[in-house]
Formats: sequence, structure tokens, C-alpha cells
Amino acid sequence: MIKHKKLNLWIKAILPSILAVFVALVIGGIIITIKGVNPFNAYGSMIKAAFYQTSTRYPFNGLAKTLVYATPLIFASMGVMIAFKAGMFNIGVQGQMMAGGIGAAIVGLYFNDYFSNMYVAIFVAMLFGFIWAGIAGVLKSVFSINEVISTIMLNYIISPFQNYLISGPMRDQASSNVQTVPISEGVRMPTLFQSITKQSLNIGLIIAIVVCILIYFFFKYTTLGYKIKAVGYNVTSAENAGINSKWIAFISMGIAGAVSGLAGAERILGGSTSYVYTDAIMGDFGFTAIAVSLLGNNNPFGIIVASIFYAALEIGGQSLQIDYKLDKEIVYIIQALIIILVAGGNIFKYLMNRKGKK
Repeated sequence: MIKHKKLNLWIKAILPSILAVFVALVIGGIIITIKGVNPFNAYGSMIKAAFYQTSTRYPFNGLAKTLVYATPLIFASMGVMIAFKAGMFNIGVQGQMMAGGIGAAIVGLYFNDYFSNMYVAIFVAMLFGFIWAGIAGVLKSVFSINEVISTIMLNYIISPFQNYLISGPMRDQASSNVQTVPISEGVRMPTLFQSITKQSLNIGLIIAIVVCILIYFFFKYTTLGYKIKAVGYNVTSAENAGINSKWIAFISMGIAGAVSGLAGAERILGGSTSYVYTDAIMGDFGFTAIAVSLLGNNNPFGIIVASIFYAALEIGGQSLQIDYKLDKEIVYIIQALIIILVAGGNIFKYLMNRKGKK
């Protein structure tokens, strides 16, 4: 009976996301049809590009591309999710990634001997991410400044600072491109499956999955995880139960920033085959992560699936341009529809719950 009830709850939790994806794909298919292309052929081409490739030498190049794109997205989405659990909206993941990337780059470029290794770089990246997000946590808990405003402002501060470092003190003077010199070999993340793929798939993928598992157990079995969720559910009730909501606001943002910093570290330590830091290497993962976290229902394992799905859309969408001369914006329309439908479903659920309580 208990197992049956848990199964029903699990189905109810994932059903809105599945329906959102289905409806978005149907609407996307209609648009593709209007363009004069068979939607089944178009989607088939996307799946092939995202998960397989006919190259004899690199048979799984498409899958590797998808996983390369999904890896930082998993970290970044976890950064969004952790703040969500505490009832906060962490829109500063992009900046926290940059903070982590700067920390990892410092280790990879300037540290020597014993301290010049991947583990130190990851630790420093997480520390930088924690500190940067912790600023928003302090502003929230001490001065009651909304975290949306503070994290946006922090993004605007660190982005030009990152560009200054890359074009100034850290720049490779021998290169015509605005980039750093390659980071030390001893700091780089080991690559995975190089014999069957030419992509920069690295151990960051395994670390991301392990982090998801740890975060799942953190929220399910630890006292701090319980307190964070309690504050997220109802801050007044949590305070009445003796939970310090201000401390929770700070530590939640800090942990979220540390995990987001891991995303930045992965970009620098293994996200590029050239192992250099450029202003484009962070992409827009921090902002895409908001949609992925919503689609994954703010669940660590859901985020893994949602990240791979979003990555598959991104990589597979390139085939629409090559094979059918379709605009890649069709993929962006599908992604936007998913966000609208998932967010709309959550708002509807919230309103119905409020109505039920009355």
C-alpha cells in the first residue's frame, strides 16, 4: 500500500514535465510541418545527431557532444535547485560559474608543485562560488534584500571582471585571441572514452552524477537539509519551530554557489580541448539551468534527465539547419514552450492548493 502510494506521488510529480515536453514537441512539429518538412523525419534527425553518429572511427560522437553539453548544465541546475529548496530564486548561477572558473584558472595557471592538481582547483572553485553566492545570502539574511536583485547585480559585476582578467593579467600574450595560456596538464580533468569520441567528455560528468546523489541524500537524510526544506515550505512555521531562517538563507545560497562553482571549474579544467579560458566558455548555462531545474521538478535525478534532454535539443537542433535548412530558432521555441508550460503548471498547482486550504 505504501509503495503504491509512493508510486502515485512519483507519477504525479513527473507527469507535468512529461506533458509539457509532449505538448511542446507537438507544437514544434506543427511549425516544422508548416515549413514543409516531415516532423517525424526532423525529430529522427535530431535524435540521431544527439545520440549517435555514423562515423566509423567515432560511432558515439553525437552522444558525447550531448553529454559534454549536459555536464555543466547538471551542476548549474543543481545550484538553482538548492536555492529553490530554501524558497529562494538563484538567478546568479552564471556569475557563480564565473567565480568558480576564475578560482580554477588561478590554480591551473599560477599554483605549482603539490598544490597544482585537479582536487585543489575544484576546492578553490567551490570556495569562490560559495563566497560569491554567499554575498547574496548575507544581503538577504541581514538586509532583507531580495536575492533576485542581488544575484543579477552580482552577475553584472563579475562578468566584466572575468573579461578584464582574461584580456589583462591572465592573457596569453603570444596568442592573437583573447584567452589565457592553457592550464597546467596536472590540473586538467581526465577525459573519458577517447577511443570512441573526439569530444572533450571528461570526468566532470561522473562528478556531476555523484554530486546529484549526494545532494539527494543531503536533503532526504540530514538535519540541515530538512531545515532548508522547512524554510522553503513555510518560513514562519520554520521559525516558530526554532529554525534560524537567516542562517538558512545564507548557507543555502553558499552551497548553491559552491555547486555552481563546480560548473565553472568543469568548463576550465575540461570543457574545451584547448584548455584555455575565454569569455565565451561559460556560455549561458547558468540561465538555461533555471529552465532545466523546473523541468526536472527540482529533483537531483530529474535534473540529470532534464539536462540530457535539453542538451539533446541543443545538439540535435544543429541537424535541422544542416539536413533540412530549418532555422535553429525552432529548438528555442520548443524550449520556451516547455518553460511556459511547466511554470504555468506549477502556478496552477499553487493556486489550487491555496484554494483547497481556504
